[in-house]
Amino acid sequence: VGTWVKEQGRAFLKPDDIRVTDWVALKSWPAHGKEGQKAVAQITHWPNEAGSLQGAVTEILGFPNEPGVDMASVIHKYQWPTSFTKGALSETHALPENPRESDWEGRLDLRQTPILTIDGVDAKDFDDAISLEKTPAGNWRLGVHIADVSHYVKEGSGLDTDAQARSTSVYLADRVLPMIPHELSDGLCSLRELVPRLTMSAFLEYSPSGELLKTDFAQSVIQSFRRGTYNEVQQVLDRTASPEVQAKYAALEPMLRDMLTLSLMIRKNREASGALDFDFPEVRVVLDAKGNPIDVRKTERLGTHKLIEDFMVAANEAVATFLSQSHTPAMYRIHEPPDLKDLEEISSLLQAYRIPYEKKDLTTPMGLRHLMDSVKGHPLEPVIAILSLRSLKLAVYSSNNAGHFGLALKSYCHFTSPIRRYPDLVVHRALKKTLEKKAKGDIHHYEKLAQHCSLQERQAEKAERESQRIKQLKFMEDKVGQTFTGLVRHMTAHGVYVDLEPYGLEGFVPIENLTDDQYQFDEKAMVLRGKLGSFVRYGERMKTKVQSVDTALQRLTLSKIYG
Repeated sequence: VGTWVKEQGRAFLKPDDIRVTDWVALKSWPAHGKEGQKAVAQITHWPNEAGSLQGAVTEILGFPNEPGVDMASVIHKYQWPTSFTKGALSETHALPENPRESDWEGRLDLRQTPILTIDGVDAKDFDDAISLEKTPAGNWRLGVHIADVSHYVKEGSGLDTDAQARSTSVYLADRVLPMIPHELSDGLCSLRELVPRLTMSAFLEYSPSGELLKTDFAQSVIQSFRRGTYNEVQQVLDRTASPEVQAKYAALEPMLRDMLTLSLMIRKNREASGALDFDFPEVRVVLDAKGNPIDVRKTERLGTHKLIEDFMVAANEAVATFLSQSHTPAMYRIHEPPDLKDLEEISSLLQAYRIPYEKKDLTTPMGLRHLMDSVKGHPLEPVIAILSLRSLKLAVYSSNNAGHFGLALKSYCHFTSPIRRYPDLVVHRALKKTLEKKAKGDIHHYEKLAQHCSLQERQAEKAERESQRIKQLKFMEDKVGQTFTGLVRHMTAHGVYVDLEPYGLEGFVPIENLTDDQYQFDEKAMVLRGKLGSFVRYGERMKTKVQSVDTALQRLTLSKIYG
């Protein structure tokens, strides 16, 4: 992906990716194309002694400022499919709009059980629902009900082939590229209010003190009583809801309050085992109807976000434990502990700023959790949280149940989002085979598939971050010359990275834009040290001015303001 430029009468594509330093020489340009447009080129000749990088234009995207061109560039850069194959579409069109009564024959019928979904206000694909009841023995029986996508997406089908190739949905700043067609993701598999839906249910029974006593699993049919939203349910729990919102949840309020009580106990037990929770606010861009950025907001996690997370993590762990104990080949979500070399940066900061710690303790969940608890309220808390997170290895999928360091769990998998993650679909199939006592899958197949899903997940995350960054930078284009205060969260020999308030956007202050002194990075002391005695330290608040915004290079350049 790049921009068409002319030089000495010849046509070139200037690549967007700064790692590709050669321009792509084009033999021809489509007759309807114009200089300055973004386009996609297929490489026809790689540079060697016999010639330069050459290619042919396969698609013209349009001028950079035209609506949708920025996101189309991201999609093409990561080569993400935007349409489904004929086989997948024909299979989709053959499915009913809603489940038929014959579809839930033999399933556990939960249509009369009070069940609800809780999601964001803009959500369309509802793949998880929850219920809670008291048992005659006085225990809690939590139900986590997940859309049974595997009932419709059969192994080896056209839908399955397309879903496996993608392995995840991609949530760009202005659109969703779904793993399965919208008719399924937003329709037949989405747990909509007051319509029957096929589900896989996990039942977790807890003692009154929150101790997990036993688990059960079933193929089921539910009918969600209410399409809840995080904000509304939070208002009900806080007793700040309007009369309309209060009336909407009146019948479910006692259950919601019990859910809050149980989730707090589950979370307390998880934290006691060392589970990590960095609780960073998410920075999201707000777009108008034309896709133009009109605001950038930090979205804080509410208690209801944590409640749903507590229940989903518990269900994921329960399914993983059951599959592991059943010796069922499956796909696990694993997170390996950090090595000592991974901890160099965070260790250097703690040592330089005289914050007590034991390096070996940081290789255990409990040790890292104790560190985060010890710096609560400290000016460096957000910086330490960021560096701690960066010290951790990436979580991946694997056929080997190696445990999850960050959650401090021996067994973990992804079960709760089969609409948007292929590993969850694989886990559903493995769970069904175990419950039905059918032949189990091949572990070698699962390992190959796990590697593919891990790779696709990384690509999707990069595309999502880039789409947000591009829109966020466009939001800042008319703010050149304006001043912002921000937190110094990282530094190198080349300059300082600052999180700008109130948006949480990262900007860079090159070292030459620190004009009150001549600075050098003191790696041992973790400061920028000036020859005249000035310092720039981690965690300090710096007043800056926006100097330039470069969406092509995805760079927000700042200068420090003095006085």
